[in-house]
Amino acid sequence: MRKVLKYRLLVLLLLFGVVALGLWSFKKLPIDTFPDPTPVQVIIYTETPGLSAEETELLVTKPIEFVLSGIKDVELVRSVSLPGLSYVSVFFKDGTDIYFARNLVAQKLPEAQAQIPQGYVPRMGPNTSGLGNVLFYALLDEKGNYSLEDLKTIQMWKIRPIIKATDGVEDISQWGPERAYLIRLKPEKMVLYGISLEDVVKALEDYNQIAGGGFLQSPEGDLVVRGLGRLKSVEEVENVPIKKEGGVSLTIRDIAEVLPSELPNRRGVFTLNGQEVQGNIVLKRVQTNTMELVEELKKKLEEVQKILPDGLKVEVLYDQSYLTQKALSTVERALIEGILLVSLAIALYMWNLRVALLVALSVPLTLLITFIFLKNLGISGNLMTLGGLAIGIGLFADATVVVVENIYRHLSERPQANKFSIIVESVSEVLRPVSFAVGIIMLVFLPIFSFESVEGKYYKPLALTIILALFSSLVVAFLFMPVLSYYVIRPGREETYFFKRLRELYLKLLEGAFKIRSLLLTATLSLFLFSLFLLSRIGTEFAPQLEEGALLVKSFLNPNVSMEEAKRVARMVEETALEYPEVVRTFSNIGRAEVGEPEDLSYIETFIILKPAEEWKSFKSRQEFENILRERLEGMPGVEFSFTQPIQMRIDELLSGVKSTVAIKVFGDDLKKINEIAYKIEEIVKGIKGAVDVETEAQSGKLQLRIVPKMEVLKRYNLTTAELMNLVAYALGGREVGYIQQDTILFPLVLGLEKKDLESIKNLPLITKDGNILTLLQVADVEITEGFSTIRRENGMRFALVQSNLQGRDLGGFVKEIKERIAKEVKLPPGYFISFGGQFENQERAMKRLSIVVP
Repeated sequence: MRKVLKYRLLVLLLLFGVVALGLWSFKKLPIDTFPDPTPVQVIIYTETPGLSAEETELLVTKPIEFVLSGIKDVELVRSVSLPGLSYVSVFFKDGTDIYFARNLVAQKLPEAQAQIPQGYVPRMGPNTSGLGNVLFYALLDEKGNYSLEDLKTIQMWKIRPIIKATDGVEDISQWGPERAYLIRLKPEKMVLYGISLEDVVKALEDYNQIAGGGFLQSPEGDLVVRGLGRLKSVEEVENVPIKKEGGVSLTIRDIAEVLPSELPNRRGVFTLNGQEVQGNIVLKRVQTNTMELVEELKKKLEEVQKILPDGLKVEVLYDQSYLTQKALSTVERALIEGILLVSLAIALYMWNLRVALLVALSVPLTLLITFIFLKNLGISGNLMTLGGLAIGIGLFADATVVVVENIYRHLSERPQANKFSIIVESVSEVLRPVSFAVGIIMLVFLPIFSFESVEGKYYKPLALTIILALFSSLVVAFLFMPVLSYYVIRPGREETYFFKRLRELYLKLLEGAFKIRSLLLTATLSLFLFSLFLLSRIGTEFAPQLEEGALLVKSFLNPNVSMEEAKRVARMVEETALEYPEVVRTFSNIGRAEVGEPEDLSYIETFIILKPAEEWKSFKSRQEFENILRERLEGMPGVEFSFTQPIQMRIDELLSGVKSTVAIKVFGDDLKKINEIAYKIEEIVKGIKGAVDVETEAQSGKLQLRIVPKMEVLKRYNLTTAELMNLVAYALGGREVGYIQQDTILFPLVLGLEKKDLESIKNLPLITKDGNILTLLQVADVEITEGFSTIRRENGMRFALVQSNLQGRDLGGFVKEIKERIAKEVKLPPGYFISFGGQFENQERAMKRLSIVVP
């Protein structure tokens, strides 16, 4: 301590340096809403057009799972198989570098590719987090000059490259119909001219080619040789010759109509205030500063607006920075109020402005040093870390209070003594007890570091921040405060009249307490035992809910719903919400975008953006608004609704792979059996107090049109299964047969039918090599059957899913009652079992860990 005071000028210079570095660290500190709880995971998605959920699982999902499950440090493989999509999530051990994990998966993808049918290509998903949907925006046509296909083209080729070039943007999920050119075949014309589907496909491939001819030396110079045979317009496509008959060429125009349209088999829609629009979701890269990225994105969108044609507008619909700013402002207000209260208390206690000033100064100094630590350790400023600072604001001044008060007391008692020596003596006197006391507080937070998985990522930053701040408070108290006290504090009255009287009263109470010490000890022990009893009855939660200023309505529809019906439901939900003046806007995601989540048209997410809470008049709380909407929408036939908040839903999904607070998974081999059990559990959960939005995921009931070849008929007419499957793929499935080039953009060229109903499909002509004309019904069985819409798997086992949210009750007690009821009322076949996911899974694991570590 003598050296600290001896070199006090250097300490002052160090203080100024710390303040400057602390302010810089605070400004550069990454800012997020939450600590990102995303596990280390890599997504592999495979488009499987034409395959049912069962076929996708068998032919694509299972082989990919088998290959990837053997990768080093893989803990969990979870998958969803849908008609047309395989979605596999590979979870690695905590601490695995995400880029190392992606590299391991990339090395295994060729092996997975070799084990699945040709034509299906597994791809790695974006390197984003579960909270990566940082900004939603729509491209709007205010004058009605552009179609949705035109807007999607502008988004893909003009806007996307600019946004994607922003540092921190991993990808953009783009919604809306994509421009394509459709060749609508007329089967009766094809029969009339004896033209088969193979003839059409071959002609389009032969007359739509480009080639490179290398280089040619000529008198004009070194020439690049280019063969340019690409089709560039509808007229050129119509004039493609198929065959000659009687010296006359038959062209595409003779047997089909060519027109601009959308790429077939779209499985997603984006609506805004009840109308379909071209919408987009910006996905941030992992470990990216959300606040800085959103600010940069808004600047980029302003630049984009300047280059757009007249009448087009980019409108930001939602971004995470609003919630982040709201959370930070709350924490900042708590910090300022805490500093003021601590300063006021010290001023009243010491009745000395100089002492109070030093104590008040210690709090921001402690925070600045903490920010230096956080910046260098790569910890973001978020609700947990900054909230921890707000919670411990009083603790951070404790060490300084003791040190400065002791210095002030000794100076007041011996005003004529050497100031240097008094300060050294005063600080040395309290160094050990203060350090020990603060160290004990640090130890209280150490059990939190035993947390694993999501709960660890949630709460470890909180504990680490408080420990760093407490350590910083010791640095301030024993390094800077002695020097500042040397220059600032002067002798004065040690004790005010008020506190003198208060001390006298306390001594009287203490003397009386000693007289009845046996009674006090008995009462204390009784209160302690009663508190243990209350602890066993208290409810438990994983984390408190944050009010996000937005509501999210999840709509679950029949798996066979059409796109138009799904749009109608989304419009009704949005229009119902817009009836309330507190709602700013509404928008919905129906199904999935071109690279989206494993959802289909039967699932809708409707975002309801609200005004600030102080402007609410129709309702007083978010929960009340939820109940109002729940009652309003309850009578809608064929639709189940669930209510949550945008970020809360993403966190729930990270915890268990589903978008609800509680997830009950029924594992087994037989899909029908596990779904039967799931529906029984759904009825049980609906009868438990606090359960809302209870829903069993509709995995079965997806209708399929099955076209099964009649092998004997194929043999008789010298046809192959491949020819029949090509007819299904091209005429019905919308397989691409080439591209039309317009300027620097290639638009897909696809085949389709003039009429696409069941009767037309059955009568679809098939021309054999011998010139015989057969219908599809003659060479194949065409029937409608029921299959599965979704197949979920976890570590190779199928499971059915029951989801529930919670209202007005603690999570732990709710799940405990569910478990007891299921154990009594549900009998599981051998090999079948039930597990609970969602927030409860993480809360239970954390509580078990604490029960071991804390004692």
